[in-house]
Amino acid sequence: MTETKKSPFLPKIGKLLKSPSFIVICILIVMLVITASLQPGFFKPNTINSNINSFAPLILLTMGQAIVIIAGGLDLSIGYATSMMVVILTNVMQKDKPESAIPAILLAFVACILVGTINGLCVGYLKLPPLIVTYATSYIWLGIGLFIAPSPKGTCIPWVRTFYTFSAIPNLPEGLKDLSKILAPGFWLIVIGCIVWGIVRRGRTGRYIYAVGSNRENAYASGINTSKTQLKAYILCALFAFLCALFYAAQNQSGDARMGNPLTLKSVAAAVIGGIALEGGKGSVYMGIVGAIIYSIVTKIIFFADISSSYQTLVAGIVVLLAVSASLIFKFIEKREKLKVVK
Repeated sequence: MTETKKSPFLPKIGKLLKSPSFIVICILIVMLVITASLQPGFFKPNTINSNINSFAPLILLTMGQAIVIIAGGLDLSIGYATSMMVVILTNVMQKDKPESAIPAILLAFVACILVGTINGLCVGYLKLPPLIVTYATSYIWLGIGLFIAPSPKGTCIPWVRTFYTFSAIPNLPEGLKDLSKILAPGFWLIVIGCIVWGIVRRGRTGRYIYAVGSNRENAYASGINTSKTQLKAYILCALFAFLCALFYAAQNQSGDARMGNPLTLKSVAAAVIGGIALEGGKGSVYMGIVGAIIYSIVTKIIFFADISSSYQTLVAGIVVLLAVSASLIFKFIEKREKLKVVK
């Protein structure tokens, strides 16, 4: 009798269906279908452009948060750090001096490096708990922001506003104006973030970040400088906060020391929704983007479903909990399959 040969693609398909990333993508598709049915013109260029700009801050901070979580840490200061950079940008700039944007951006970038370095030194070299360290430093960044601007104020130079809208560019050709209706500035900032992480991920630092997050002791025994790796992870996280600060400054054209705080826990939740394990060493930064989009779409669904504002926070929490639970269930199934193979 001739044996029937099994298709080599069947095991791969089965593995894909059991992947946590697969369920996250499925959740995203369901969310998009629901939103499109509730919001007329959801897939129109102007609406897409508006949604990208609306989602960009959370996506950028989630990417930074994801890197730190994968490295075995956590950053509860990312929101206030972003706010501090926005305050620096908008208060160093002067309305009648376009050239003042350059020192403003440089100072904000220096602040970004200091934020990542201080957090990274405390967690990586001093071995302090990341939860406590970043909770404490968050108030340092808040204090600096309030010292510079006790109340919301500042300005934004026109050419810097291109980080939020291309219409701020003078004498923009008609072809590019049409293109800008689809490709929002927020999209390009996300692309820059993806390129940065893509370069890091393919290099030694990217491999070390995953190794340290999986098991710090084993990574150290393998000759990896675990402290330096976590320092780099926090600096990368701060870099994404800097990109978000550029966007916020262009969007709001003023600075508020508290404006980024609501995104801190949202970035953690979005990373988990994207399948990134809080214990570290697992997940994809790119899936963190999907998690951030899902989280952002939840608020849109609640709004267009005409749910009372009194219940919006409750419903958002339940939906996020269900999304996180779904990804965790698939992780549990994946672990069981691995145990069966071992046995």
